[in-house]
Amino acid sequence: MLAPYESLLLDAIRSLPIGRQEALTRSCLELLKLTAHHENCPGIGVDGYPCMYPHDTCEHCQELVSTFVALGR
Repeated sequence: MLAPYESLLLDAIRSLPIGRQEALTRSCLELLKLTAHHENCPGIGVDGYPCMYPHDTCEHCQELVSTFVALGR
């Protein structure tokens, strides 16, 4: 059984044009994973990189999460 907000998400994905569903669904999933990780983020790792990815910054992660949360308001 899906919660109402889960049903809304699925309905929104299904309403997209078929050709864009996969790409946008993947993007949403990445943002959701990033947001979940952000809540437990330890910051800079022992290797000196945030989240163990040298191509990203903590500021970038925080900006993405803040923007994503703001979109939901």
